[in-house]
Amino acid sequence: MRSASIISYEVSVVDEPIAFQDGRSYAQIAIVEKFKGANKISSQKLGVADLEKVYSDINKNEELNLSNCYLKDFSLDTYRKLYGLSEGELVNLHSLKADNAFFESDFGTSFAYSNFEGTSSSFAYSIFHKGKVNFGHAKCSSNLNFNRVEFYNEELSFKFAEFDKGDIRFSSCIFDCEDLLFVNTNFGEGNVSFRQTDFRESNCNFQYAQFNNGDVSFDKSIFAGQNLDFRKIEFGDGKADFRRVNFGDGDINFSESEFGVGKISFRSSLFGTGEKKFENVNFGANEISFEGAKFENGLLSFKGAIFGTLSFADSRLNGHCDFRIAKGNVLDLTDAIVKDVIDIQAGVEKVDLKTWKIEGLKNMGKLFLSWEENNAFQLINSQTEISNFGKASQFNLLKETFHQNGKYTSEDKAYVAFKRFEMLSELEEGIREGGLKAIRARLYYGFKWLVFDKAGLFATAPLRVFTSMLFVLCFFAILYIILPHFVHAEIVSSVGDPDGLNLVERSFYHSAITFFTIGYGDYYPSGHVRWLSAAEGWAGVFLMSYFTVAFVRRILR
Repeated sequence: MRSASIISYEVSVVDEPIAFQDGRSYAQIAIVEKFKGANKISSQKLGVADLEKVYSDINKNEELNLSNCYLKDFSLDTYRKLYGLSEGELVNLHSLKADNAFFESDFGTSFAYSNFEGTSSSFAYSIFHKGKVNFGHAKCSSNLNFNRVEFYNEELSFKFAEFDKGDIRFSSCIFDCEDLLFVNTNFGEGNVSFRQTDFRESNCNFQYAQFNNGDVSFDKSIFAGQNLDFRKIEFGDGKADFRRVNFGDGDINFSESEFGVGKISFRSSLFGTGEKKFENVNFGANEISFEGAKFENGLLSFKGAIFGTLSFADSRLNGHCDFRIAKGNVLDLTDAIVKDVIDIQAGVEKVDLKTWKIEGLKNMGKLFLSWEENNAFQLINSQTEISNFGKASQFNLLKETFHQNGKYTSEDKAYVAFKRFEMLSELEEGIREGGLKAIRARLYYGFKWLVFDKAGLFATAPLRVFTSMLFVLCFFAILYIILPHFVHAEIVSSVGDPDGLNLVERSFYHSAITFFTIGYGDYYPSGHVRWLSAAEGWAGVFLMSYFTVAFVRRILR
């Protein structure tokens, strides 16, 4: 009993003649019925081609018109035996037209070592049914059209095929094969199209294929096989378009492939739960776009890759992402959603990344990087087109990341960078508004720069706060020494100065007990030094509190 979703064909041959409008006629009719499950969905009548005549026409190098024909067990291997050609000798096929043809064989349909001559050759809308189909070592110097061809075979091979300058079109094809082999295929200088192609559950192998300088398109194609092997492919200077491709749940491997200078796009593509490997891929200086792409669970690896810009803006990254790249200018994760691990932390191999955009990143997983080894500050500060507010938000995200990973020293550095860019953003906003708001913004920025940043690095450096405390204490002591020479200002002993302290000693002693708000009462300020002592008392309270916060924060972690 047929499965309700499986496409199948049944062919019956009847001894009735059929003639076509182009003058061709055949003694028999092949009735080809198409079923979806148990339901017949179409039926067509084709002429049954006489293979001996076909082989004879090939031998005469005549134009081949096999359109609307049924060919049973067609094979150029058989042709070679009939005409005494050696195995692997090229067979010329002159201006082949096989549109809407039906090729069927239990043993195998072979176009191996064929040479497609003429301005173009076409198999459009044809069907290859049963057995293996072999186009291995085929050659073509013009356009070759496989648009809307359906392959229902055990194996389809284009291994070592060579195409020259023509366009190769597989648009809207159906590849329902166990194995689909384009290994070592040279697609020449023309454009190659697999647009809207359904690869079904075929295991696809494009290893070592060469696409040269034409444009390559897999736009809206669908893969459902377990293994998609694109390793060591050479892409030329044309565009490589994988937009809106559904790669299914199989393992995808582009490792060690090389790209020219053309645009590379995987925008809005869907990647399933299998492994997605782009390891050691040389993208050159290109921009590679995965914008809007969705990655399900499963490893996504760009380990050792080289690129100009790699963008995952607005993408969903649900699996482990290994971005320990060899060299890259920009890694863009703007507005992406992360649900697992993103790893750019250098290990044995150095990670040479110039810029990392994470503005708007929604992190529900973990980010692994090193502040020093990855030069994290420069990764964000190098974004010349991003506002200070945008940089602040990115450093804030790094701060949370380092805290989550227990890297508290790096967390402090990211926090300081966050606060500095936040201050710059607020200053710019005030200046844009102008007037009193601009003046207030500048004063507020100066205050925070001095008190919060320089005095203690935003409570991340207890030793710096302590040093600031000593500096302030000594600063006020020096003022107590200098002021009496110019105005009425002195430190008076309320107990008759039993120790006989000189001006310097009195000034430092008074500065210390005022700064720490001890208030013994044995010395008190008089004259203009009173307001100065009040200011020092406030500074002391503030800096002691500041030190307590910074010290306790460091101890608790």
